[in-house]
Amino acid sequence: MGALRRGIDKLFIAPFRYGRGNDYDASRYWEDRFHRHGPSLCSVGDEGMSEPEIREAYATQAGEMLNMLDRAGVGLAQARLLEIGCGNGYYSDLMHRRGLTKYAGFDIADVFFPMLREKFPGFEYVRGDITADRLADEFDVVLMIDVIEHIVTEAKLMSALSNVGAMTAKGGVVAITPVVSRARHSLFYVRFWTEEDVVRGLPGFEVVERTGRTLLLRKS
Repeated sequence: MGALRRGIDKLFIAPFRYGRGNDYDASRYWEDRFHRHGPSLCSVGDEGMSEPEIREAYATQAGEMLNMLDRAGVGLAQARLLEIGCGNGYYSDLMHRRGLTKYAGFDIADVFFPMLREKFPGFEYVRGDITADRLADEFDVVLMIDVIEHIVTEAKLMSALSNVGAMTAKGGVVAITPVVSRARHSLFYVRFWTEEDVVRGLPGFEVVERTGRTLLLRKS
């Protein structure tokens, strides 16, 4: 999709197709997008970037997040880990290569679940909307990478963070990105949130570290 066509789609066509007042039909939007791009990183990354550019950006962000977990003394190999917004399995693969065995992926669209279950047979994948749903289990590590900017109302953000908090074990950590300095709306499906917004939605958590746009918190 060329830049001009992509711009027209983002500004006019997609808001009409998926918009719901000040919100949008996230389940339908992401299901359609996953089908459109397939397992390519373009399905989950910035559609204005090439696959190599997205892969480089993802690698940088993943390295930053993993270093934060290491500094916090989090042993991933034995952890019970939940990834919210598992998408095409970028972090599933990363965690599998690091020796993690207790993994649950949670996503609003299940397009990639058959592929992921075949590739990672010991991992669990569950469809759900984090703004409304939660799992009964508790986890030592919760990853919410490139998810909160696609929650565009404050009420849904607070509901999502409440569900995250409920699924985090005492002493467990939550890694969230992106966290920005100034909250703002962008496209119809993008709204950026601040550290203060996230902390407000996670009472009982303490900030461990913030590096760039990645925030690590621990449940006390």
